Parts: sequence; structure tokens; C-alpha cells
Amino acid sequence: MKSLIAACCLFAATFASADEWITLFNGENFDGWTQKGGEAKYTIEDGVIVGTTVPKTPNSFLCTEKRYGDFILELEFKVDPELNCGVQIRSNSLADYKDGRVHGYQVEIDPSDRGWSGGIYDEARRGWLDNHVGNPAARYAFKQNEWNHYRIEAVGPHIRTYINGVLAADLLDAMTLEGFIGLQVHGVGSREDPLQVRYRNIRIQDLGKSEWEPLFNGEDFSGWSTELPDSWSITDGILRGRAEKSEKRHAIFLSDESYDDFTIRVRYRAHQGNSGLYFRCEPKPEGVAVNGFQAEIDAAGRGVGGLYETGGRKWVAKPTPEAIAGFFKPDDWNVMDVTTRGGRITVHVNGVKSAEVFDDPGRSSGQFGLQLHGNQDMDVEFASVELLSIPTELRPKAESASEGAGETAAEGAEFQQLGSGYKFTEGPALGPDGKIYFNDIPNERTHVYDPETGQIEVFRESTGRANGLFFVPGGAMLACEGGNRRVTRILGDAQKTVVEKWEGSQLNSPNDLVPDGTGGFYFTDPRYGKRDDMELAVEAVYYVDRKGKLSQVDAELVRPNGIIASPDESVLYVADQADGKIFVYDILAPGKVANKRLLIEHGSDGLSVDTKGNIYLTWEGDIIVVSPAGEEVRRLTPPEKPANCLLVGNTLYVTARTGFYSIELLAEGVR
Repeated sequence: MKSLIAACCLFAATFASADEWITLFNGENFDGWTQKGGEAKYTIEDGVIVGTTVPKTPNSFLCTEKRYGDFILELEFKVDPELNCGVQIRSNSLADYKDGRVHGYQVEIDPSDRGWSGGIYDEARRGWLDNHVGNPAARYAFKQNEWNHYRIEAVGPHIRTYINGVLAADLLDAMTLEGFIGLQVHGVGSREDPLQVRYRNIRIQDLGKSEWEPLFNGEDFSGWSTELPDSWSITDGILRGRAEKSEKRHAIFLSDESYDDFTIRVRYRAHQGNSGLYFRCEPKPEGVAVNGFQAEIDAAGRGVGGLYETGGRKWVAKPTPEAIAGFFKPDDWNVMDVTTRGGRITVHVNGVKSAEVFDDPGRSSGQFGLQLHGNQDMDVEFASVELLSIPTELRPKAESASEGAGETAAEGAEFQQLGSGYKFTEGPALGPDGKIYFNDIPNERTHVYDPETGQIEVFRESTGRANGLFFVPGGAMLACEGGNRRVTRILGDAQKTVVEKWEGSQLNSPNDLVPDGTGGFYFTDPRYGKRDDMELAVEAVYYVDRKGKLSQVDAELVRPNGIIASPDESVLYVADQADGKIFVYDILAPGKVANKRLLIEHGSDGLSVDTKGNIYLTWEGDIIVVSPAGEEVRRLTPPEKPANCLLVGNTLYVTARTGFYSIELLAEGVR
């Protein structure tokens, strides 16, 4: 059995290599670098590259003259909070592509509220390939107005990025395997005031270049076999398979060797019938001839690029007809590649990801096969079949994953009182400084607790009876000001109203909120106490996108209160306090939810979540831990009736009427 690329653990990993680091910037001049694209200014200050914006010029790139294939790149950057930039890798500027426009993978630098720094954007080509939706730890790793560290690993089709030591992007994509490295200054339109980004300590380990090698030689059947040789022929280097509907058997062109992890690429044209690229398959003496995975090929476009398991689960991942129409070329040449890393399988058709599965429990090794389906008129051509050869001996050294013990409290753990003397505490939130912020609603104060010193100080007064708080990746605090009937954004001394009206009517009393992974946030808008000045007939859940546009998510609740998202941000939980229920919604797109269903018949003032997806709710004097399936796992009873809770690391912080408490758990917070 051959393994072209070692199986890669999906946990954060480090690479072991004996190669030496090479400094890319000498700190004195731009020897080895050249500018492409726009006319932004690049200067050197104290050994640091400083990029400064210039109005009315497109994106600018300071690029290495040398091209790199496989490598480990490290650097530090510091960026203006209003400037979007990035680091180009494996990028190119070609005369026959958009008049030389720089294009290729970009490791994003994004100081905005969405926090996509470390994500991978395909500049001037395919757009976003790996952002941070579902990865809040990476979004919050960026440090505003400070130096940040990037580690970028590109080995074969596998690109991983780390920001300040946190795994950010984990991409399998074999479209481009070599190119230059570039430091971007993003265009700013007509904006006159200059913005800056700084780069320093740029170094690289050059690991050579991965290259495609033919698995089919274009001349004969060497390395392959078939039980129906008359169905296959070679003309001018092209392998053609043809069969009539009367042939009941599947004609499989089968590789002699077996493989476990690999990247394979085929260039094909399907004229008639259903075909496929088999992998991790095994011969079967009767029927379909093989059992195993199949990346779908079909002349009519049905399921093209999907994953099908013959002799097993059938469809494992299937693209929609709309998606297929966007990437498939009927009766024309198409390029499909498949990459496997253990249980992770990724398929691309013409550069577009058509299917991907993670942690697949199925087959781990086997042969390749090209299929002609039985009982159909078949005609398909293969111009090439290639495997990606990776020259370096670089292999990931996996770190062990912590199994944990769910939500169970640590042995002997008891609630500790951290603060007292408040009227009604609510809205605990983790700040960018690692401190815990919470509100005393009647006293209109936001307090801040420092876990290192144990001290509590007043952070903000005259809060408008602020309740729920949440910090966005850029460092700003969002506050639900129930008394002022608005949501406010606070950063330093600057404060602005984000939203206060729905369709011209004043909101009720914004209560709790949770950001999503795209720079927007969801919030609840119930009304407690006096109701004679209500302007809205409903108490609803809303969404505000990154541009400030407000939409209504669910208006069929009695009195929505606590709100939180699942660790992967694919599911939204909303507590209807007055109805005594918690509902679950699937998040289809920013602000778009579906499949509303009951999680448990408990309400909650506040909600938190751990890395296993367990939900922590406050109800009838207890903190109740509920599994994602809605099963009660455990109850914790604080000294006072809890209003809200927040899990940070292994510490559960609890706001409980007049007190502020904590208890140590064996569970872990999402960030």
C-alpha cells in the first residue's frame, strides 16, 4: 500500500523539520522584492516594512522575486483597525490572466468585527475558501492595535494557518502549488487619510515543490487492469471507455496499487452515461465489480463531484443541481481532484469544492478505478490521471486531543463568591483582555473582574440599564441597553447606537445577544415590567448584519430572553422565558434560520455553551446542563438564584442576584 501523504490529524498540529529558516527581508532595503498591482507606498522604518494607503489605486502587493511551492512561513504584522490587508502565498501575476493582476491564496488580515484574520481568500479568482465561521477561537485570537504572529504551512494541497498560535484555516486545495509571497496594502477607494500596515520578522523554510506525476502513461494499460478490456482503448494518449446498454457488468479500469492518503486528479470528458473515479475501493467478483468510494462523473451532470459509496452508504455527500450548474461543463473537458487525509475527503471540480466530509468512519485505503456503469450506453474519455508527489519528508506531529469529562464539576469544587452587594447582576461576557465583564442592571453599572488579581472595578456607569454583553473580535463591546431600548457599540471612549428601531417603531428592551461568524449578531427583544409604552406588537428575535441592516428572525415567541450559538455556529438556541421553553434553529445563512424545534421545556434568563455543545441554562434557582439532544445532564445550585452564566476555560462564572460567583468544571468554554 502506498501513502503519498501521511494521514493528517484534524487537531492542531506542528511540523517537524530539519530545514533552516531563511530571512526574507533584510531590514534595510527591498532586495529580492518587487511591487505589483497598485501604487501604495512601501517604506522601511527601524527594520519594519510599512505599507501606506494611497487613494484611487487598486490593491498593492510587495512580492518576493523568488517563487515558493511547499514551505513554512512566519511573520508578524500590525494593522490599522480600519484597514483590510493580507499575505499572498503561492500567488501569480500572469499576462494572460486579467492583464497581469495578482491572484492566488491570501491569508487574510481583517481587524473588523467579523474577525476573519488568518482565513484564506483566493484573491482575484474564487473568493473565500476558508473563513472562520464556526471557529470563534481563531476569530478572537487577533489582537487589535498590537503585533500579531502568523504561521503559514503549505505542503502539497494542505494549507494551514495559525494566528498567535491558534489554528485558523485548514484547507485542502490543489489548484495552485507554486508562486510568490506578497504583502498586501488593500485599496481604500477615494479615502484621503493614510492608513498603515506593518510587517516584520519575515522568515521561511523552503521545502521544495510538490508536482503532478502521471498514474496513466497514455500508451498502454501498465499499472492498471480490467476484466472487460474491449471496453477500453487508448488513442493519442487519451483513455476512452465505451459500452452498450446490453452490457450488464460495470467495466472498471482498476489500478494495481492500493493507496491510503493521496491527491489524485483526472481530466475527463463524459459524452454518455454515468461514470466515476473510484478510490479506496476493493475488487468484488460479481455485480458492480468493486466496492468503495466514488467521486461522481455523469454526462448529464447528475451528482457530479459528489461522494458515493458503492456497497455501503450510497450518497455520502451530494452537491445541489444549482451548485453543479455553476462548475460542470457538459460534453466538455472537466478537471476533478480528490484529496484524502484520514477521514477527511475533499473533492473539487474545475477548482470549485463540490464535496467535503470530515471524520468519515468508512474506508481508509484501497485501489483507484475508472468506471463504466453497466446497463447504460457509456462513452467517457480521460486525458490524464495524475497523482501529486510531495518531495519533502515533512510530516505532521499530531497533538493529543483532550477527552475531557463533559460538564462534571471538578472533584471538591464549590461555588466561590467573587463579588457581592449588587442589586441584580446579569450579562457576563469575556473581554479581549481576558477579564470578565458583567452588569448590575438597577445600578446602571458595568463591572469588570480580573481573574489574575481577583479585583472588581467599575468599567462603565450610566449604562441605560444594560443587560446582555458580548465582545466582537475587533475588541468592541456590544451592549443591550434595555432601559434605553437599543443596542450600543462601545470601543474605548467611542460609543454609538447600532440599532434602536424596527420598521420605524422603538424596540421593546433588547435583552441578550450573540455575534455570528460574519460580523453580524442576533439579539432578543422582550419587554419586562411596564408595557404601556410598547410600540411593537411582538417580542421577537432579530439579526443585525455587518453593515447594520436589521431583520426579524422569529416573531412567534412569547418573551425571548437568553440566546447563544452552538460551538460550530451552525445552530441557534433561544430561550422563551415566559413560555418556559428553549428552541433550536438551524442557521442557513447570516440572519436566515429554519427548522425551529423544541430543545427542552425550560426557560432561561441566560445561556452559555461548552466545546462539546452542552447548553448551560438558568432556571428555577439552578444551572441546568442540557445536551444538544435536549437531555438534562446535570444541575448545579449556586448560593443565590442565578440569572446568567458564562463558561471561560474551565471556570463557570455566574451572575446571581446580589452576587457574582464562579465554580471550576471539567468542561471547557468555546473560547
